Amino acid sequence: MATSWEKHDSVQREFASARKPQEETLESHRHLLGEEHPDTLTAMADLARTLYRQGDWAGARKLQEQVLATRRRLLGEEHPDTRRAASDLAVVLGEQGNLAGARKLQEHELEENRRVQGEEHPQTLTAMSNLAATLYSQGDLKGARELQEQVLEGSRRVQGEEHPHTLTAMNNLAATLKGLGDLAATRKLQEQVLETRRRLLGEEHPDTLTAMTSLAGTLCSQRDLAGARELQEQALEACLRLLGEDHPSSLTAMNNLAATLYSQGDRSRARKLQEQVLATRLRLLGEEHASSLWAKSNLARTLYSQGDRSGARKLDEQVLATRRRLLGEEHPDTSMAKNNLARMKPRTLRHWLQLMFRPK
Repeated sequence: MATSWEKHDSVQREFASARKPQEETLESHRHLLGEEHPDTLTAMADLARTLYRQGDWAGARKLQEQVLATRRRLLGEEHPDTRRAASDLAVVLGEQGNLAGARKLQEHELEENRRVQGEEHPQTLTAMSNLAATLYSQGDLKGARELQEQVLEGSRRVQGEEHPHTLTAMNNLAATLKGLGDLAATRKLQEQVLETRRRLLGEEHPDTLTAMTSLAGTLCSQRDLAGARELQEQALEACLRLLGEDHPSSLTAMNNLAATLYSQGDRSRARKLQEQVLATRLRLLGEEHASSLWAKSNLARTLYSQGDRSGARKLDEQVLATRRRLLGEEHPDTSMAKNNLARMKPRTLRHWLQLMFRPK
């Protein structure tokens, strides 16, 4: 029987290899069945999801908009396939920074699900959770919290305390509570999630390690850096042993540990990990992938703190140029890249660090 890690790797390989055959299938369906045949629309939606997972958000959006428009016209607003198409498009709009467009679709989707399925149907709870995520991204944390509390209450009542959806709802609410500054409540939820995942899934299951990582982030915010580092080192050791150095989970674990080491003042070890993460991201994903850009930004911060201002500036300039080209001038990630480059101007390291860690 395949382990959870092996299944995870298998899914990732399927995403990477799916695009070409899906493009061929779509072209064949268009030629033989026509643009509006159900099989053509399904093929279009499948390809759009693959493009999304590969980071081609513009390509995914173009296909999803076509699918949604056709399904609305042929099936009506209330059909499950139409609502699924709207949900998929909302996700891509959110990634592109069009949060208002995503929110409009998600509010409509939630309203339809409530009317057709009822308040506590799993699809309604999912729609509520998706809308909450967009509200969070828009800075409406109170609105997000209100929805997430409803989702958690409904999931507990309908699916039980230890159901995966309930645990996900706990995680989501914990993230919002953290944004609101309620670290004690955040930690309590995350500890509960971690304890449950350890008991049900084991110490080395991907979901257990994710819960461990989330709790470590909260411990960092509470300035319990030693506790955070202990959890992050456990997570990294497990990822390296089970998955290898090139796996996305291993790279994320390296990045998280590097951030804690940075906060503890161990800049040399933090830099070593960040350089490894960046080199691997560039090799596997290329210069323009979002993960590569974040790795550059993280390393730039550490280089600057060590006095390598020219190295830091070079990385930040690369990030800004790429984000402008791919996302446009108004995208939040482009604005953040501008701010990072602007932080090169302060005359003292202390001033730069104050800017870097100011409350958002």
